[in-house]
Amino acid sequence: MVDIKDLFGYNWYSRRRFLENMSEIPWETVTEKCGASFDSIRNIYLHSLQVEHVIIRWLGRKSAEGIYGSPFDKYTSVNTIKEYSDTVEKETNQYLDTLTKEKLDSLFEFKGGPWDKKRYRIEDVLILLVEEEIHHRGELLCIYWQHDIEPPFTSYLTYKDQV
Repeated sequence: MVDIKDLFGYNWYSRRRFLENMSEIPWETVTEKCGASFDSIRNIYLHSLQVEHVIIRWLGRKSAEGIYGSPFDKYTSVNTIKEYSDTVEKETNQYLDTLTKEKLDSLFEFKGGPWDKKRYRIEDVLILLVEEEIHHRGELLCIYWQHDIEPPFTSYLTYKDQV
């Protein structure tokens, strides 16, 4: 059986690797418009963080107001992205530490968005976040390759070797 906390550990391992890699490439490349889902490496990375931040807040019955409204342009360096990334990782881990089998099996009802008024098991919502991250990580890989930049190697087995 897959452990949801382990999947989030893998996601965060991969995010940190991409963040380290971003610090090694020109900022102009990180922010360059590239026609992707959220226009640039920075924006795709931040979008993934925002999705996780919002849904973790909702699951924890906390306000997520202003997270989606926060402009990507306010992040003017890898350090400012790292600060936000650290905040989201901390909040996510705090939430994950509250999980029990009963809580994972309990239902969460979305209010708004593509799943408005639909109810899903909390574990399934958390798997959605993992899927969202992997989806956008693939997008980042393609952008790196288009720029002839070697992306970080972020396999699950490499992650497991390090934990």
